[in-house]
Amino acid sequence: MNPGLLFWTAALVNLGVVCLAAIVGVRFAHRGEIARHRRAMKLASWLVVAFLLSYVGKLVLIGREDMSVWAQVDLWVLRCHELCVLAMLVAGAVAWVQAGRLEGTRIVTRDARDPDADPQAVRLHHRAGWIAVVSGVLGFVLAIGVLVGMYARAAS
Repeated sequence: MNPGLLFWTAALVNLGVVCLAAIVGVRFAHRGEIARHRRAMKLASWLVVAFLLSYVGKLVLIGREDMSVWAQVDLWVLRCHELCVLAMLVAGAVAWVQAGRLEGTRIVTRDARDPDADPQAVRLHHRAGWIAVVSGVLGFVLAIGVLVGMYARAAS
């Protein structure tokens, strides 16, 4: 197995764990377990950061893939995957910022003495988080297609 395939296989596993942590985190939030929600989302975020750092290392050590041998459909799947990941990153960042605005409010602390959360921040956090999770899962599904194509090219 070439180093690029090994890297992208590990990256797919990483993205799968990111998606799983995010989905579990959403379930925690729906049950009102905000501390566990926060931990799950922090795990997902740190795994994304780990991937981004490892990708820089991969570019330095292994280089880029030769996309001149990729079929047009494989390139389209890759570009759609990249758009999903970009949406995940942007929406996740928005959700993270809004989470900071919710810190110390009743929705997080469950303490009636604390102030109510800004409804706009709650809505934006919820929508951005939903977009991040859905785009991450779509990106994961598309990444499977990208990796299958890479294995097929390596085998031929």
